[in-house]
Amino acid sequence: MEREYKENLLKEVDKLHKRNELSKKVGADYFEPGMMEFLDKSDGEYVDNTGEIVIRFEAKGTRYDGRTEQIESVKIGDEIQVMREKDNKFNGNNFTLLTRRGQNVGNMPAELCNAIAPLFDAGDIRFTSAAVSFVEPISKRSRHAKQAILFVELRMELLCLD
Repeated sequence: MEREYKENLLKEVDKLHKRNELSKKVGADYFEPGMMEFLDKSDGEYVDNTGEIVIRFEAKGTRYDGRTEQIESVKIGDEIQVMREKDNKFNGNNFTLLTRRGQNVGNMPAELCNAIAPLFDAGDIRFTSAAVSFVEPISKRSRHAKQAILFVELRMELLCLD
């Protein structure tokens, strides 16, 4: 079962990397709201011999519960706390993203939560660092924007290498 969890996580890491690769192939004018924006901000890498995983992903749920306002003061490089949230009513595998001051700025995407949670809960993965890799507060976006954009770079160590 552990191997299946690892494979699921590595598939999600690869999906993030493919988004980044796609950004290099499409023109600057390519735009598909909600799906293909900010392709170059996502990425994923797994180093097999060390077990290190680095992912950059877009935070989800940034327009709810006052998160948009919290993101106004967030800067690239700010530390992010990734907290397990088993009692989340929408996804029991959820990870919440908090600023150093404990302000909630969103959630990890569900696909990543579902891939990481079983390994995290079993003690087979450890987060080593997390920081803001890109931010576009709603005040800097189009007047039609409904939410801020926040990307997080999360570094992890996979402790089960086989």
